[in-house]
Amino acid sequence: MAYNSKNNKKKIAHIMSVYQSIKEADIPDTRIVAKRFPEHGINISYRTLMYYKSMKPSEYKEAS
Repeated sequence: MAYNSKNNKKKIAHIMSVYQSIKEADIPDTRIVAKRFPEHGINISYRTLMYYKSMKPSEYKEAS
C-alpha cells in the first residue's frame, strides 16, 4: 500500500486548525473529540489528538 507523508501532514494540519478554532478555556479536549470533531467529519481518538498536540507546528505545516 502506498503512503505519502505529505498527505498525513496535511491531515494533521487540518485537524489542528479546526482544533484551534474550536478550543476555548471552558471546553475540555474530551468533549471536542467526542462531540465537536465529528461535526467537521473528523473521527480520531483522544490519544491521537494528544499526539498531534505534542507535535511541533513546523513538523506538520511544512507540507501545507
